[in-house]
Amino acid sequence: MLDTNADSPEPSPKPPGRARPYVGIHFECCRVYARVYRQPGQSEYVGRCPKCLARVRLRVGRDGVSTRFFRAT
Repeated sequence: MLDTNADSPEPSPKPPGRARPYVGIHFECCRVYARVYRQPGQSEYVGRCPKCLARVRLRVGRDGVSTRFFRAT
């Protein structure tokens, strides 16, 4: 017998995982802010302005900076 009045089980919460690393970029060309994410296993952040598609690339290095927010001109 199928009970259609039974409450459906709640979906199980997602297991905690590692957040994807990102940097914040203020694209001065179009005065917009966007997050640029690093792909797993990559050593650089690559993204584009959401309006004009200007490209930005930030390399990750051992002697880099700890800043998480940048301006692209």
